[in-house]
Amino acid sequence: MDREPFVQWDVLADDQPPIDFLTVLQKSEYNAGLLRAFAQRTRQQNLLVQELARLLEPAPEFTKLAIARIETRNLTAAVVESWKPIVANAISEWAKQRALASVLEAQARISAPPEEPQAPKVETTQEELNAITKAQRLLGPERPIAYEDTVSYLKIHLQERRTAVFCRLLAGRKKPCIWAPLPNERVVPLAASLPVTIPQLGWSCVTMESIDDLDKLGELLRTSHEHVRSALRGKAAEPSDGGGTAV
Repeated sequence: MDREPFVQWDVLADDQPPIDFLTVLQKSEYNAGLLRAFAQRTRQQNLLVQELARLLEPAPEFTKLAIARIETRNLTAAVVESWKPIVANAISEWAKQRALASVLEAQARISAPPEEPQAPKVETTQEELNAITKAQRLLGPERPIAYEDTVSYLKIHLQERRTAVFCRLLAGRKKPCIWAPLPNERVVPLAASLPVTIPQLGWSCVTMESIDDLDKLGELLRTSHEHVRSALRGKAAEPSDGGGTAV
């Protein structure tokens, strides 16, 4: 315990009650950590106020500067001297208010719930829409399709089943790609000499120079579409999630 209390209030005197401290003691506002921080900050401020009061005592120039805009009388030595204790007390009160405000602000930052990260916005670009139109034209009306956009790629699936994904389109990059759920040896002959890689087990990836190269991959799209449709008939369609948009 400190030898000197950090707050004193004589209820029998005419002293102004320490409203800032009483606010912290309210049942609805009580917080032991906050009270401890307030006490420590107030004690430090009181020590500083005492030091400032000592420094201000022989410095009438500071007092004169502080009251220059509020004192209407001539700033004689007697007038300045009468203001000295008032200025010292005002500094003390200002320090207390600043201490409480800073503690409350720090507590608010600690107590505030963390902001939840916002999910990336999914927006279907015009390039992707053009690719969907191109793919439907290459597949023909007898093979209706639908699509679902994600953050990473555009899923193109059978119209009747959103889990029946037969193509993944990665547009919006220097060299767009198209994935098909077919083995590498089946895709290479259908890739029109475009590079073919295996990005993931069960998938093959064709890297295009631009979306216009999709016109060269009509046979690949039709083969992949028929492959997934046949698998769907056998209850083995590739699993997926999310909703779809019909074309």
